[in-house]
Amino acid sequence: MIDTRKLPLIVDLDGTFLKVDSLFETFAAGLFASTFGSLLALLELRNGISAFKQRLTRVAEPDVDSFPVREELLAYLEQEAHAGREIHLATAADRVIALKVASRFPLFRSVNGSEGGLNLKGQNKADRLLQQFPDGFVYAGDSTVDLPVWRSAKAAVVVSSSRALVDAVEAGGTPVERAFGDKPHGRAVWLKALRPHQWAKNMIVLVPVALGWRDVTPEGLLRALVMVGLLCMVASLTYLVNDMADLASDRKHWSKRRRGFASGAIPVRDGLLVVSAVLPVACIVALLVAPLAGLCLLFYVAVTLGYSFGWKRIPLFDTFVIALLFTIRILIGIAAADLEPSAWLLTFSMFFFFSLALAKRHTEILRAAEHSLQKLEGRGYQAGDEGLTLAFGSAASMASIVIVVLYLVEEVFARQIYHTPAWLWVAPIAIFLFSCRIWVLSHRGRMTDDPVAFALRDNVSLGLGVLVAVAILLAL
Repeated sequence: MIDTRKLPLIVDLDGTFLKVDSLFETFAAGLFASTFGSLLALLELRNGISAFKQRLTRVAEPDVDSFPVREELLAYLEQEAHAGREIHLATAADRVIALKVASRFPLFRSVNGSEGGLNLKGQNKADRLLQQFPDGFVYAGDSTVDLPVWRSAKAAVVVSSSRALVDAVEAGGTPVERAFGDKPHGRAVWLKALRPHQWAKNMIVLVPVALGWRDVTPEGLLRALVMVGLLCMVASLTYLVNDMADLASDRKHWSKRRRGFASGAIPVRDGLLVVSAVLPVACIVALLVAPLAGLCLLFYVAVTLGYSFGWKRIPLFDTFVIALLFTIRILIGIAAADLEPSAWLLTFSMFFFFSLALAKRHTEILRAAEHSLQKLEGRGYQAGDEGLTLAFGSAASMASIVIVVLYLVEEVFARQIYHTPAWLWVAPIAIFLFSCRIWVLSHRGRMTDDPVAFALRDNVSLGLGVLVAVAILLAL
């Protein structure tokens, strides 16, 4: 009987050695680097999948050095290589990608990948390996696509949590040398990626409804509530897009590397499918519910995609875009409830949320310096920019307070809208105290979350919000 441990071990790449699929990783990298080029590469499918893969690698190459690997399998391969066993790489991925992975892990003696019109998958891979290793080999794979290769192998290494796959391999007459269970990721990882805790920010849609409550009809209120729900859906989908755009930088980040896409827990393929299927539907529904608010939602999507596709790498402009996204939320509420837009409210929103966005960047810059990083990965900021973010952020914060004061003096008190308007002085005071708190925490490196999301969990911030609400009621 043959001792299979003395036979060379051939390892598949996508889903086996790597936790990710390099084809979809390459496609995603291309989408954000050269959208037109990546879409144009799809035309190569008429010449076969191998030609498509080869064209993609010319459009944009993903950051192979950051690809997450299966650590348990890697440890096993290193152990086997140390014992004198030959380890080889054979993959359906383009050979250019395979060679880059092999250069990162020098334990591989040889590399086989798709090239020259041949997609090295299934029976094609089995034929190539039988030719290269006529005395027999052991194959490590992860899916039913590898069954023809396993049938040609002397033994199998199975990387899957599916017991049915192990049974299928053994039913084909190939003994299983080793099995590596992959812990399945359920709804929890998807839920975290969709960031439902950020949905509270979309309640900003109702701010103009609350301020203009005298002019709001029941139908307008209902439309605004529906738009809040649709905005939550759209925002979650755009978070997925942003995560896929940030794959390389997130994998180098001390905490973001644990995100669903960055860690490999969620396949990029699934993210692309979900976004492309659900996002258009949500936008169409919004246009049907409230046409003008739906157009504002489309504008929100366009700005968010612009942010994901490149604007976030432009210092200060990235935070301007974030402020614009919050202001668009207010416009959605105004349009849904059929209210007159307020220049005061919109101007305040831009300055106020610009300041909050800079507060988050300020913390990230300080944290990067703590980790001896010279720049923020995936952003345009450098480690020495904390003075810049502090100056612009605090100035924008004070400007937002001045706008509130001018609004009270020029608009509210002059028109006698409220019965006891003096109570409204509580608002600029509360905003001032809240902004000071945000910037103190940010400057100490403790603003690790979005400031708006932080405010919704912070007792002091919530208390200031309640104080403003009570003051408005007393003013009425």
